[in-house]
Amino acid sequence: MSFFCKIGDEPAILVHDLEPADLGSLNARLSWLEKESCLVAVTKDRTVVPIWPQGTTPVHTPEGRHGVKPPGRSEILEGDAFKQAGSWVAGAEAPPSGCGGHDGFFAVDSFES
Repeated sequence: MSFFCKIGDEPAILVHDLEPADLGSLNARLSWLEKESCLVAVTKDRTVVPIWPQGTTPVHTPEGRHGVKPPGRSEILEGDAFKQAGSWVAGAEAPPSGCGGHDGFFAVDSFES
């Protein structure tokens, strides 16, 4: 795998194979943007597209909730709050399936909660 790639359809997510850097932290709530068919992490002052660690899979529950299943962790579904360590990504390619209206990309390395 190269720097990052898109997997899944609904939701489509980005995954990366970068070495963990843990240069930043993001307290966020996972949110599903229905019109754009994408997941974003929303904080009190920004909305970012998470780029998940390699091995993360997209989730669409029978109840209609969207989310992800990172390796070694339980599912994170829309509406769930979490704290993630990682790095801001500059100059990334376009997000999956027209996911716009965001303030950047954040490569998730690990989870603090």
